[in-house]
Amino acid sequence: IRRPARGCRSLSKLLVNERISPAFRDLLWQILHEHPHTVVCKGGRGSTKSSFVGIAVVILLLQHPQCHAVVLRKIANTLRNSVYAQMQWAIGALGLQDMFRCTVSPMEITYLPTGQKILFFGLDKPEKLKSIKLPFGKYFKYVWFEELDEFAGEGEIENVLDSAIRGGKAALCVCTYNPPKSANNWVNKWAIDPGKSVFVHHSDYTMVPAAW
Repeated sequence: IRRPARGCRSLSKLLVNERISPAFRDLLWQILHEHPHTVVCKGGRGSTKSSFVGIAVVILLLQHPQCHAVVLRKIANTLRNSVYAQMQWAIGALGLQDMFRCTVSPMEITYLPTGQKILFFGLDKPEKLKSIKLPFGKYFKYVWFEELDEFAGEGEIENVLDSAIRGGKAALCVCTYNPPKSANNWVNKWAIDPGKSVFVHHSDYTMVPAAW
């Protein structure tokens, strides 16, 4: 796993494996080499699913210097203390804090060698997605929906992807959530039979090293 060639050191496989739970190592390989369209990570508190996704997003950006990422939650005021903090943790865990600039207004993270962006939005104001201006390129390659069960349904997710991806090829959508107790919740039903292009991964705290 390597950064772009612009004078950067390599990210060792050992370093990455030390930062993600063993339960996610095969999934990372699949994301990097099999290029699924959608990955769904469902798991309870302490499963480290969001930590894994944060690290995966950083690695993917380093591998593809022409692309950007967007991270979404249903409500904007939940972003800063959840996914934004999670991305900052992932960058620090990989020893890359000097290579990124993090700002709150606007809420975004920039990879300094290339200018790539990780942007953060709440879907309580979906119109903001339609007016996104990227420094280069026309679309996001990576889209992360955190707490998927908070969204209105599959239709809302598809509308967001239409706005964010804008026809881009080989894009990756990642969804994370704690399975709701109600079997009738839309996301529980969807995860049972999500379609051929969707890979569903389940994790829980028992799969995490005890020392963590």
